[in-house]
Amino acid sequence: MAKKILRRVLGRNLFGNFLRIANFITLPKPIERMQADQDKIDIMTKNLSLYNFANCPFCIKVRRFMHESNINIDILDAANDDAHKSDLMNYGGKYQAPCLRITEPNGEDEWLYESDDIISYLRKLTAGN
Repeated sequence: MAKKILRRVLGRNLFGNFLRIANFITLPKPIERMQADQDKIDIMTKNLSLYNFANCPFCIKVRRFMHESNINIDILDAANDDAHKSDLMNYGGKYQAPCLRITEPNGEDEWLYESDDIISYLRKLTAGN
């Protein structure tokens, strides 16, 4: 029990907040695109949502990539919002973040976990723009 409390307090809160501050301080400027190219990217990403835990290092990694690449996606707080937490469990299948919810044109959702997979997907989606 004490191990679990220490991991939560030291690991998630203390280390997570340190990472958030370090990320904020070192965040580079986002890539600049022509407005037409940015509009194309915004259209391609309008049906995406990122389920996120604020202090999670892997979520920070994805958010940092999104910032650097100037990718605008809805970021949903899965740690503190019961509706988003429920969506992850009921539809995504597990309570884990980051998770990218991809809503297909036919209305079906695909749930993509793992930060490297999410970044790879976003990189391919926005390649050439």
